[in-house]
Amino acid sequence: MPVKKLPIDLKSLQAKLKKLPKPKSYTPVLVTLLMVAVFLLGMLVMKIHYLEQNGTTAGTQQAAQPAQQTAPSGPLHLAKSIGLDSKKFNSCLDSGKYTQKIADDLAAGQKVGVSGTPAISINGNIVVGAQPFDAFKTAMDQELQNPGAPLPSGERQNVDPGDLPAQGNANAPVTIVEFADFQCPFCERFYTQTEKQILDAYVKTGKARFIFRNYAFLGPDSNTLAEAAYCANDQGKFWDFHNFIYSHQGQENTGWAAKANLEN
Repeated sequence: MPVKKLPIDLKSLQAKLKKLPKPKSYTPVLVTLLMVAVFLLGMLVMKIHYLEQNGTTAGTQQAAQPAQQTAPSGPLHLAKSIGLDSKKFNSCLDSGKYTQKIADDLAAGQKVGVSGTPAISINGNIVVGAQPFDAFKTAMDQELQNPGAPLPSGERQNVDPGDLPAQGNANAPVTIVEFADFQCPFCERFYTQTEKQILDAYVKTGKARFIFRNYAFLGPDSNTLAEAAYCANDQGKFWDFHNFIYSHQGQENTGWAAKANLEN
């Protein structure tokens, strides 16, 4: 069956198009789109660095990703588990009073070159990724033997330790600062496989003090967890919170750490 052609009056159509209002300028629209594109590109770059620094790339993420526990499907019973006053904790988390603090923590990490987690500063020497204990032992022993010596590559960073409580002797010769995201599976791997060995070998023996700084960059649950860490710290329970969360970590941005689950 032949296709019927629709009658089109080109002259009439052109006349109607000319009557349509023309935008004064496309510049504001283009600027807005450019800003959105730059933001998304920045987040993509941070994600790529995060994966590369932990022994993988975006193309091999599934193979290299450390095993995670099944995401909690409901309340974590956080307050009961670590001995928090639930009313005070919930009020703190609902207030959003630490929102700016979380942004400042992220900026502090970026200032010293952190682009993924975990990133561990040993007297300003940044060790990147969930490295095995031997990698940290080498850096720690070198620092204890020759404090402040020039690094084989790169420069020492002036790392702000932040406000969360340290573990260990305040006068220890070595300060370890871990920048981490509570959702980061590589940070969970560092916690379960390496951190305890560092604490036993260096912190409990008075050779180093260990400090945690939030570097919440993986999504909304990361920000909620970072704020919750400060709220737990208000009650002297930061390290209890730290250990509990990494021991019950769920899948990234599935809502496992939403306020409703943290507050119940």
